[in-house]
Amino acid sequence: MTGKLKIGVVIVAFNNAEMLRSVIGSLLLQTRMPDEIVIIDNASSDNTESVVKEFQQLKYVHLNENIGSAGGFHEGIKIASEHNDFVMTLDDDIEMRHDTVEVMEKHIVSLSKQNKLGAVRCWFIGQNEVKDIRKVSDFAWRGTFINKEAIKEVGLPKKEYFLYAEDAEYAYRIKRQGWELFIAPEHLLIDKRKKAKLELSVLGRNRLLYKERFRYYYSFRNQIDMYLTYRMWYRMAKSLLYALKIICLFVVLKKLGSLGFVKAVFAGVCDGFAGKLGRNPKYLPENG
Repeated sequence: MTGKLKIGVVIVAFNNAEMLRSVIGSLLLQTRMPDEIVIIDNASSDNTESVVKEFQQLKYVHLNENIGSAGGFHEGIKIASEHNDFVMTLDDDIEMRHDTVEVMEKHIVSLSKQNKLGAVRCWFIGQNEVKDIRKVSDFAWRGTFINKEAIKEVGLPKKEYFLYAEDAEYAYRIKRQGWELFIAPEHLLIDKRKKAKLELSVLGRNRLLYKERFRYYYSFRNQIDMYLTYRMWYRMAKSLLYALKIICLFVVLKKLGSLGFVKAVFAGVCDGFAGKLGRNPKYLPENG
């Protein structure tokens, strides 16, 4: 890799204006500034647009409808990969160390010398500490730097997934083409948003369960579709067993609208087998 490396950043935002302001602020205070920052606004109904317009150095894309994280990163990566060598993907609820981009650029340059580098992701505060950079089999959107050449070869994220598993599917597609994935050892990111989960006691054991039905629907639907597509039969079996476990938990609970959650899991599995993807009007974030 020769010459100055160009790094673009993509943030997909949805109704989280104050945290988004913090993310943008931390990007603009980096010791190594990104060459481009692209904000994809998934039709937010809060003051996201006015927050973004407080800053001058951004490319802002307001979508007419919520196309989910999958659609948002599809659009953002398409834009940022046009003029940058690596695209950093971020959620709107992240806090970064001031030298995050600088540290990751050094890893990119070093790794590119001896590897077919497809992507390298940041380490989060709270994850187990490791001493050296190491290979991984997948990545999440938050804090991953993706090689433009890998994007050219494999295409863009699967926007039909709407929410959940699109990052895992994309990582698998990149790795499948012979690109290598890494994770850096430094703790560079903090996840600021509290997860939307309920802690419940079931048969004397505490369980963490999602509060919203749409999360179950898309997570199971997209996992099943991915495992079918790539013939991952062992993972398919594990996912189906987990779906059965979740259904049994809600049957035991007999509260919190349990039947609706059971239907969401079942519908997700069925639509996954049927290849029925896209944005399902019955299961949207605004509907719970």
